[in-house]
Amino acid sequence: MDRLTNPKFAPWWWLYLPLAIIVALPIINHAAPEFYQRRMLPEGFGVLELSHFFIPLVGFFLGVRLLFNPIVRAKRLWWYLILLGTLACFYTAGEEHSWGQHFFNWETPEEWSQINRQHETNLHNVHPAFNMLPRAVLELAIFVCGLLLPLLAWLGRPLRIKALELFEPSVILVPVSIGALIYKLDSMFQKELGFDGTDGLVTRPAEAAETFYVLFMLYYLILIQRRVDEMAQQA
Repeated sequence: MDRLTNPKFAPWWWLYLPLAIIVALPIINHAAPEFYQRRMLPEGFGVLELSHFFIPLVGFFLGVRLLFNPIVRAKRLWWYLILLGTLACFYTAGEEHSWGQHFFNWETPEEWSQINRQHETNLHNVHPAFNMLPRAVLELAIFVCGLLLPLLAWLGRPLRIKALELFEPSVILVPVSIGALIYKLDSMFQKELGFDGTDGLVTRPAEAAETFYVLFMLYYLILIQRRVDEMAQQA
């Protein structure tokens, strides 16, 4: 595991912060359920909902910065993969607040309202493909890059592809991936068993899982940015 740990990464943000969130959410949910419902979950402006907007928004700006980096631009494959991650952050942030509708309260056009199940100006409520497909791709990335590949590296069997060395997963992705897995499983179990927030870890665990999904996206871009910076220093 030492090989995966970059000593220049302060552990407070990639290790302690995700672990604190993992532990704190169930404690708040069960110790102060009214507070959790009133402050953490409200549509659009709860703490979790806002994190689903601001975290990928930061990731988007970081991705844009990377796209203009000469080292990234010199590698076409790197550039396209970072573009994909940047667009994913942009799409996530935009969809989370219906592209500004939650902030500016504009009326949904009647034609669009008829095909949107929540009558909002977004895509993910129009057809499952705009919601479930991106989510499935992200969940697969979290499992592979945040859990499986770091585990293989820890076991002494790292998977290395020279053309993708910039994107080699690091231990910094593991805590947020564990958080995503925990709350994804909590969501699945609650649905399967008919539980609610008083029986599971938290109320509406999918919202907690999404917080770790967007943290994974941001942390991966931070990892890439740090590696690019180190390449620039060595050049």
